[in-house]
Amino acid sequence: MIQIKKFHSNDLVTYFISFFLYNFARVLPHAVLTVILLDKGMSIGNIAFIQSFFMIAVLLFEFPSGILTDIWSEKNIYLIALFLLAISYFLIMISHSFLILCLSWFIYGISSASISGSLETYFLKKYQNNEYLMKKFNINLNNINLISGLIGGGIGSFIYAYIEDALYVISILFIIVSAILIIFFFRSNSKIHSQNNMNFKNIITELKNINDKQIYIDILLFAIFQIIAQLFFQFWQVMFLSAGINKKQFGIFYIIFQLIALFSNFVFGRITFKKLKPFLIIFISVLLILGIYFDHVSWVFVILILLFLLPFNIYSNQLFLDIQKQSPSHILASVMSFAGTIGSIVSMIFLWVIGVLDHFQSFDVVAIESIMLFMVLSLIIYYLKKFISVIL
Repeated sequence: MIQIKKFHSNDLVTYFISFFLYNFARVLPHAVLTVILLDKGMSIGNIAFIQSFFMIAVLLFEFPSGILTDIWSEKNIYLIALFLLAISYFLIMISHSFLILCLSWFIYGISSASISGSLETYFLKKYQNNEYLMKKFNINLNNINLISGLIGGGIGSFIYAYIEDALYVISILFIIVSAILIIFFFRSNSKIHSQNNMNFKNIITELKNINDKQIYIDILLFAIFQIIAQLFFQFWQVMFLSAGINKKQFGIFYIIFQLIALFSNFVFGRITFKKLKPFLIIFISVLLILGIYFDHVSWVFVILILLFLLPFNIYSNQLFLDIQKQSPSHILASVMSFAGTIGSIVSMIFLWVIGVLDHFQSFDVVAIESIMLFMVLSLIIYYLKKFISVIL
C-alpha cells in the first residue's frame, strides 16, 4: 500500500495529464505526415533529408540537454521543450519551403531531445531502487503515450482533409494547455537528486566510470535498432502506398498500430524478455522482410506488418528498461540522452543513405537491405557481448 501511495502522487497525475496533452498535440499530424509533406511538393528524397534534420538536432542537443537536466531542473527543460515544439509546428503550418521545413524539423528535434530527458527522468530516479515501480511507471507512461497517440493520430488523419495545415493550430493550443498544467500544478521542485558539485566535467567522469559495461551493449543494440525504427516510422506510409492501400485508410491503420502497441505493452508487463532479445530481433526482421516481399498482395502485406509490430514494440520496451535500470540514478538523464545521441547518429546516417539510394535502387530493395543489416549487426553485438564488454 505504501508503494501505491508513492506511485500515485499529485505530481505524477499532473505529469501524466500534461504528457497526454503534449503527445496528443505532437502526433495530431503524424498519421498523415508524409502526405502533408507530399502535398507541400516534397519528394521522398526531400522527405528523407527533412527528417534527417530532426536527427541532426537530436544528435547535437540530446546529450547536452540530459546533462543540463541533471544539473539544472527537469521541470524547466520540459517547459522549454514544449515551447520549441510550438515554434516548430507554427513554421510547418505556414511554409512550403524546403529550407524552412528543414529548419522546423531541426527545432522539433531540439524539442524532442530536451523532453526525452526531463520530467520522465525525475520519476525514474525516484523509482530506480524498485524495479517493480520503475517498470510500472514505464508501462503507464507508454500506455498514455500510445492512447494519446491513438486518439491524436486518428483524429488528425480524419480532419486533415478538411482543415489541412490548420491542423497545427489545434496542436499548438494543446501544447499551451500542457505547459500551463506544469507551470501551475506541478508542485515539486523537480530535482530529485540535487548535488551542488554536479557539473559537466563531473558528469562526463561519472559516465566514464560506470562499472557495469553491459549498459554499453544495450546502448549499441538501441543504436542499431534505429535502423528498423526509422525505416518503419518514417516510411510506413510509403510501404502502404506501394502495397496499393488508399491513403484515406491510413488513419485506421494508425489507430490499429497504437492498439497493437498497447497490447505489446500489456504482454511486456507480464513477461520478462531480457533473455529473449535474439528471438525478437529475428522475428522483427523476418516478418518485415516478408511483408515487403508480399506487398503485391495487400491482405498478406497487412497481416505480416501487424504481426511485425508485436516483437518490434516489445524489443523497444525491453531495451529502454535495461538501459534505465543499469544507469546510475544521479546521472540517469545524461545516460539516457547519451543513448539517444548514439541512436540519433545511426538514424541520421540511415536517413541520408535512404535519400541517396532512392536515386539508384527501388525503395523495396533498400528496405530489405536495411533490415538485413539491422538483424546481422544486432545478433553479432548480442552474441559477442562478453568480448565487447572486455573492449569497453
